[in-house]
Amino acid sequence: MNSRERILALLEGRVPDRAVFAPNIWQWFDYNKMHGRLPGEIAGCETQVEVLKHLGVDIFSRNLLSETRRYWIGGHVETVFDGLEVEENEEGDLRRVTYRTPAGEISEVFRFDREGCTLIQQEHLFKDFDSEYRAWKSWLEGRRYVFDRSSFEALEAVVGEDGLVMVGETFCPLKQLHVAARADNAIYLLFDHEKEMVELMEIHERQTLELIRGIVAAGARVVCSMDNLDSFFYPPDVFDKYCAGFYGRAAEICHAGGASFFVHACGRQKDILSRVVDCGIDGLEGIAFPPLGDVELDQARKAGERFIVEGGLSAVQLEGEVSQAQADRYVAGLFEKMRPFDRFIFSMSCNTSILTSWDTLRRFRDAWLKFA
Repeated sequence: MNSRERILALLEGRVPDRAVFAPNIWQWFDYNKMHGRLPGEIAGCETQVEVLKHLGVDIFSRNLLSETRRYWIGGHVETVFDGLEVEENEEGDLRRVTYRTPAGEISEVFRFDREGCTLIQQEHLFKDFDSEYRAWKSWLEGRRYVFDRSSFEALEAVVGEDGLVMVGETFCPLKQLHVAARADNAIYLLFDHEKEMVELMEIHERQTLELIRGIVAAGARVVCSMDNLDSFFYPPDVFDKYCAGFYGRAAEICHAGGASFFVHACGRQKDILSRVVDCGIDGLEGIAFPPLGDVELDQARKAGERFIVEGGLSAVQLEGEVSQAQADRYVAGLFEKMRPFDRFIFSMSCNTSILTSWDTLRRFRDAWLKFA
């Protein structure tokens, strides 16, 4: 099998000829390229796809086109606002975005941290319910997503038989509140103004489901909701009330169009894992296992007969000096627990630490080839 066939076999419930290894090197690549630290053999690579092809691994990443300076997800979708004026001002690594709505003005500030190559929300969009709520609603009502089918098809052509494009352009309604107001403030808003917050989330859901329909219609085989799914931020009762319905509807749209529906996972999922499976979600992307998370990968796979788990490498394995013997022992032990490889994607838990050496990435690649 080539890489594309291998991934499709797994998504269709068949056993691939060997384990899929699809490392996510998005932030790692941008960090090393920005600071002039790409090792000699890949110094001429302009994109992470080129690096992944050089490594000879399977390409299956949620953010192959995401701009680290601009946002944490995206690359295939343009956000358009009708009836609003949008103004962006940049000064160095600070970017202020101001939205002038018919109901008032709201703004947010992003700061790009060069040292860590990460984007930080310095000022959230939603600040004060009493004075801004009408503007929040107007902002959402004026927003629509436009999927760039040509961008998706161009990336699919570049990836070719070396993998499959995972489209990670969306997030659930509760995550929208987290992004706009900050996670802790979102909880307070739900306690104090639930009716209004649910109304906002319903607007976001309609827009997002329409976007997913367009993504699937364009031929995408995998849609990933970028929600950092963690039971600390999505406890069981909150998940049931504000997330389950959206996930179920999104999964139905994907399945009807022949696509799989994944959700990005960060942190702990043990308390909500059965709920995730019941919603029809096909897999969790980037599961954090102990000591960073609370569920082992082989335990997570047992949550559903067709449930796919993706992960296996975290900062614990990737940072510091890693010999080939250490990489071999770790991969051999993990693969022994995860056979057969029909519902397992060997990848990063969230992302590749920027402190990971190129030699370490190559050694885990070699261990994969040896034991897969």
